Amino acid sequence: MNSTSPGSRQNGTVLMTTDRDHLLTAIAGAFSLVIALGIGRFLFTPALPDMIAETSLTAISGGYLAAINYGGYLAGAMLAMAVPAHRARTAFWLALWASVITSLLMGLSTTFTPWAINRFLAGVASAIIMVNGSALVLGAMPNHLRARLGNIHYAGIGLGISIAALTVALIESLRGSYATMWLACGALALILLPLLRRIPALPHAKHSQHERAPVNRSALGFLIASYTLAGFGYITSTTYLPVIAKAQLPGLDSAAFYTWLAVGLAAVPANLLWGKLASHTSERNALMTALVVQALGVSAPAWLPGLTGLVVSGLLVGGTFTAVVALSMYCGRQLAPHAASAALGALTACYGVGQILGPVVTARLLESSGSFAPGLLGAAAALIGASVLLVPLGKVRF
Repeated sequence: MNSTSPGSRQNGTVLMTTDRDHLLTAIAGAFSLVIALGIGRFLFTPALPDMIAETSLTAISGGYLAAINYGGYLAGAMLAMAVPAHRARTAFWLALWASVITSLLMGLSTTFTPWAINRFLAGVASAIIMVNGSALVLGAMPNHLRARLGNIHYAGIGLGISIAALTVALIESLRGSYATMWLACGALALILLPLLRRIPALPHAKHSQHERAPVNRSALGFLIASYTLAGFGYITSTTYLPVIAKAQLPGLDSAAFYTWLAVGLAAVPANLLWGKLASHTSERNALMTALVVQALGVSAPAWLPGLTGLVVSGLLVGGTFTAVVALSMYCGRQLAPHAASAALGALTACYGVGQILGPVVTARLLESSGSFAPGLLGAAAALIGASVLLVPLGKVRF
């Protein structure tokens, strides 16, 4: 005889339905990052070699376009911090539309100035979606599901990178142009938009002012400094890896595709794997380890030339950079639990500063040396420094 009462069965059904709703919200959040980051920001990387081949753009001017995009990211992070909680969903949707439109306009432009305007606006949009959109998605989650479903949300970055890489490869195989790449991915982003309607507005705060825990300013300062160097360190690979692949292996047309696809595929499960490590050690230890592994990946083409080094670089960078974002955001949220938007906005803004400097420094080093190696090694050193800056967080209890 079944001893389960109708009431308990009903409660179980309600819990299962609620958990399913939270899962669908996390998946919708992942698609928002496909639009904003996988396409809006990072389609530029696999498309850059074709843009260089088909237009007057060069690797150096392409680096400046990347820096302009990251300048927009910095501006967007500052704007996102100023958005009131009750306006977060409106800002999120305006940024989504801006991301879609600027991606489409990239395919309709042929010169530097309109590209620069589009890349700046795309950067603004991607930061708002990262800060306000992530706040919406994670704010909709109960505490016991936030870490696990947050990993699904941030996996959208790797999924978007993989989609962009496969789209570029398909269009190249059909002898299509860089414009077709942008238009195709922009159209895909437009199709995905209706799926994001289920992301709710932020819930009303339930804690009164006197219950709020203080912000750990010292630990947050070290985390922000570390995240700034992380932004500087990873961006050389995520801007130039396909260009480096074509330069090192000019006879292998698919080299750029394989290296960038490796980044995307490795990024999809990365957050789940690093999350498991964090649960056994700590978020800080997992983050420090991820930064060291990423340094090895960023520098790999300098000490292991050829397809092997490029694929190793793609796997190690892809397998760590989204985890660095997710773990840093988690730590920031825990250090400032009742000022999460401000903490996440500050982290995102300083990450943007690092991203602006990275392509500019690499472009200057490339111009003076004729090689990407100095830029790669400098980026790896920055990532090691980012790991060292997290040592003081060992005394912090999350």
